[in-house]
Amino acid sequence: MAVVAGVLVFAVLVGGALKEPSQSVGYERAIDRSYGVEARLLGEESNRLDEEYRKLLASMAGDDRMTLEEALDTLVRSTATLARAADTAASPAPSGGAGADVSAAMADRADAMRALRAAVDGLLRMAPLPAVGAADLSSRASTPRRISAARAAMELVKVGTLLERSDRMYAAGRRALRAGPGHARLSPSVWSGRTGAWTSSTARSEVDALRKSPTLAAVHRVELVAHAVALTPAPVPSSAATSSSPSPVLVLPPTGRIGVGLVVANLGNVAERGIAVRAALTRKGGVAHPGKILSVALTAGSSVSVTLPPLRVVPGNTYSITVSVDPPVANEGGTQTSDTISVGVAPPGPPTVSQLLPAKGPRAGGTVVAVLGSGFTWVSGVTFGRVRARFQVVSNSQIDAVAPPGAGTVSVRVTNPGGASAPSAADRFAYGR
Repeated sequence: MAVVAGVLVFAVLVGGALKEPSQSVGYERAIDRSYGVEARLLGEESNRLDEEYRKLLASMAGDDRMTLEEALDTLVRSTATLARAADTAASPAPSGGAGADVSAAMADRADAMRALRAAVDGLLRMAPLPAVGAADLSSRASTPRRISAARAAMELVKVGTLLERSDRMYAAGRRALRAGPGHARLSPSVWSGRTGAWTSSTARSEVDALRKSPTLAAVHRVELVAHAVALTPAPVPSSAATSSSPSPVLVLPPTGRIGVGLVVANLGNVAERGIAVRAALTRKGGVAHPGKILSVALTAGSSVSVTLPPLRVVPGNTYSITVSVDPPVANEGGTQTSDTISVGVAPPGPPTVSQLLPAKGPRAGGTVVAVLGSGFTWVSGVTFGRVRARFQVVSNSQIDAVAPPGAGTVSVRVTNPGGASAPSAADRFAYGR
């Protein structure tokens, strides 16, 4: 029995050893064939993008800037997506390193398209388009730093080098997959062979064509959007022009600050950085007070709402507010960059005095009196009888005033731009001995 058992164990071991290579080959064959199906789709999509790339090379010197940027953005996004898909398809890995070779080829093509866009954008000062659906389309995409023509030509040569290497890696992946257990076949995919790689001379020629293209010339048009200036608080209705003031004066409710909002648009084809936006305030018959400058950036064809720091005003006065937009580069003709608005800030209602604490003091004065009431925000004066007193506004409902020297019982009156408080029994201050 021991001998029989030994023979049976030997048979099982031998059978397993003979069977294992067969199972391994079957597994590798299945992996290769499965990968081959996915990789063929990747190759076909890459060939489609290659056609788009070749069309772009043939037309880009005659495109306008928006069309060219859209085509570049599409190639960059699509090749990056394809590179990620190639990485995903290569797990589990097919035999012979085929998956790694194809993934490397797709990654090189994605890098080449990024390098192409960087060269063109830097040469022409274009910017990648904002993502569709982005909440703010004004400055999401940064404007690339300008590069010289020589540097742009070098970047194009780099594009050719990457594409040549990608073709070699893809071809190596095809050979490895075909030689593997599954003998899977991939379609050819060549990005550099039919037109030749970028050479120094072809790169310089393309750079010259881009620089001299009339359709790619930069157009600077930054403007203040008409009728989009908003004031806070909002003007009250029924503002109208008069014979003495041909421009309507917008009347605002009583306020100590005016907020200014506006819309700046870039109607040109160049991204603009460092657009200076400000609102200057001029009191009628007084001096101008320039507001704080805000700097904004705009991609081509975009606009942005800007809220400027509030301007300090005094109720009961009339002001001119000049809103201006100063682009970093001189605009084309006929672009509105400033607007002036006349505003009158309505005076508040007269204040009221409801109580004095204390309500009496010595004739020599010096008593600190808490004047309670309402409408004290814009107080311009406090009098005890006819004598002006020093005061400090604590809140809209309290003033601390220092009683001046006096005699008898006097009325404490408070004045703001809307007038003086009406006399009442509550405002009596009695001077004692």
